[in-house]
Amino acid sequence: MMKALVETGFLIALNPDDKHHKWALNILKQAKEGEILLYISPAAPIELSLILRSKGVSEEMISKSLEALHIIITRYIKPKYPQLTLNHLSKAAVLRKKYPQLTLFDSIHLATAITEKLVYLDRDETLKDIYKKEIE
Repeated sequence: MMKALVETGFLIALNPDDKHHKWALNILKQAKEGEILLYISPAAPIELSLILRSKGVSEEMISKSLEALHIIITRYIKPKYPQLTLNHLSKAAVLRKKYPQLTLFDSIHLATAITEKLVYLDRDETLKDIYKKEIE
């Protein structure tokens, strides 16, 4: 069974109106069928909250959105959330120095996947390329 990390893009894609919704549902289906042991980056809910807040979404709606995501995900599986550690954040800083195009959150997601030896599942080709370089 593949152990894999998803992050904010996956959470966003769970919205039925998102163009990557089928991709996210396929990951949940694979996890439900036991093909993937799914981990959600511990920084992803924080990043999603900040994205929604920056778009003027009320705290009440942010809360409802996060709860809805929890309900959707747990209909399929019980996801794992790796603990965010100083080691992850240290690795994230190293990654940002090496790859200046990385955002704070992207570097944390990648560092978590690399440190925890999880396959990094994302739609962003740049991030997938960095992940591949770092695990080789």
